[in-house]
Amino acid sequence: MRLRSIRARMLAWSTGLTMAALVVAWVALSAVLADFVSRRLDAELTAAARGVMAAARWDATGGVAVVPSPADARFERPLSGWYWQVSDGAAVLARSPSLVTGTLGVDGAGRTGPDGAALVSHVAGFTAPGDGRRLTVTVTLPAAEAEGALAVIRRPLTLALAVLGAALMAAQVLAVRAGLMDLTYFARAVAAVRDGRAKALPRARAAELEPLSDELNRLITANAAQLERARAHAGDLAHALKTPLAVLANRAGPEDAALIDRMDRIIRWHLKRARAAAAGLDPSAHVALAPVLEDVALVLTPEARRRGVALQVAATGAPDFRGDAEDLAEILGALTENAVKWARTSVRLAAEPCPDGVEITIIDDGPGIPEADRARILARGARLDETMPGHGLGLSIAADRIAAYGGRLILAEAEG
Repeated sequence: MRLRSIRARMLAWSTGLTMAALVVAWVALSAVLADFVSRRLDAELTAAARGVMAAARWDATGGVAVVPSPADARFERPLSGWYWQVSDGAAVLARSPSLVTGTLGVDGAGRTGPDGAALVSHVAGFTAPGDGRRLTVTVTLPAAEAEGALAVIRRPLTLALAVLGAALMAAQVLAVRAGLMDLTYFARAVAAVRDGRAKALPRARAAELEPLSDELNRLITANAAQLERARAHAGDLAHALKTPLAVLANRAGPEDAALIDRMDRIIRWHLKRARAAAAGLDPSAHVALAPVLEDVALVLTPEARRRGVALQVAATGAPDFRGDAEDLAEILGALTENAVKWARTSVRLAAEPCPDGVEITIIDDGPGIPEADRARILARGARLDETMPGHGLGLSIAADRIAAYGGRLILAEAEG
């Protein structure tokens, strides 16, 4: 599975490479240490063998005497694994007290001791004074002791490499965090442009981010130019249509007045939709919500009083709305007017921050809309109660204009 996080990928790669390097280092150093231990023990066995060869003499009975024998208590302790033996290939002529009655074999190979334990051996040939026969001396030590000596050395090596690995991984975490701080700074700079606190991105602190910063600044400039052209086009279109509609209204008879009025509403709706889309793209368009909600409530207060409905506004601490103030007032006005129309005693307007920006709620204590009808009521021209005045366009138009700002109109039952 591919990791989506840059931090996770960098840490995974660096941790994997570090662990691989530490394992290779452990294997290499273990081999060096094993060779060192082997050489040291071999040197010890060689020295003991030379001591035996120097002390070996033929005696009067035709045997070999080793006087004095190597002064090492390990060669005295029975079955210690530390043995020496002198043989002529046919018989064992002398041996250490540690062998007791056992031998290392007449060939002196010394692979295992009398008790079957594995041995490390050193074999050398020599000629003892008093006879010209060729003799073989074998000196051994227990293989377990050699392995134990290597294990004793490997333990601190393993611990040291483990501590080094932990330190390297901690350093990698800090290095990755420090390296990605530039991306965090860059994201904040982009957010500042989006929120209208800056017109363009500052120069990137990291050389690798400069091409991205330059391209984004070009995109921001091109977007601003396109936005300005859209605004100018909407203004020109409104001006171009205003006069012909006025002429038609003056010339039309009573039977055409409703049609012209509908044309005017449709044109104004499309122009407002274009303005909303342009405002949604403009990072500098910010509106304080509380004053807009209070103005909407103020305008609708006479109608609310006439119907016996109390209007309440709760928008303290609400974030700004990114868009056009007039357009927002018209959207909220249409929705609040609809709420006042259906409310029994109260309508409450509230605004609070949410993860995606701001959430504006209009709550009334009216009969509500059945869940099965909520999707249908947002369709253009749909109405649930034909006895109430209206064209069935309010909620549909409001939903479209809210969508132009990247939002959603949600119809739901209020909690409580």
